[in-house]
Amino acid sequence: MSFSRPKVLFDRAMISAAVKRLAEKISHDHPDGNLVLIGVLKGAFVFLSDLIRHLDIPVEIDFVRLASYGSGEVSSRDIKITKDIEISVDGKDVLIVEDIVDTGWTLAYLMRHLSAGHPRSVSICALLDKKARRETDVPVDYIGFPCEDRFVVGYGLDINERYRHLPDICYIEEG
Repeated sequence: MSFSRPKVLFDRAMISAAVKRLAEKISHDHPDGNLVLIGVLKGAFVFLSDLIRHLDIPVEIDFVRLASYGSGEVSSRDIKITKDIEISVDGKDVLIVEDIVDTGWTLAYLMRHLSAGHPRSVSICALLDKKARRETDVPVDYIGFPCEDRFVVGYGLDINERYRHLPDICYIEEG
């Protein structure tokens, strides 16, 4: 399978402005700083790294990695945790930091999983929200950009572990 050359969808200046806006809103909404950010690996690591540098509140950080077993572009509801969080979320506000919300199945699963740890709240911050592909309702509280139904790469997002290094969010097409 070959893909077109990546074309810029959101450039680095747009991304930087969105990340700063999100950090200001998160800081405003959580003035007590009793917040745990859970980064979803691997795609969200660049976004999370930039986001925490703009926060005005102290936070705890952990990571989770999930695998969805399906074929190709078909979403699977068979989701497994391959790396779980290591810190307690009991009584704390939890903010899941995700690169992109697509079908919603993975985040719905993760929200249920984290809720078992008795947090005060669980919310979602996503850099990209691809609503056109949503199959299950998940409440995305903080959104960087709404995203068309395109295959996106860059700024941590990949295809077969390629293109994560791009400083812009780009789209590619088969062909």
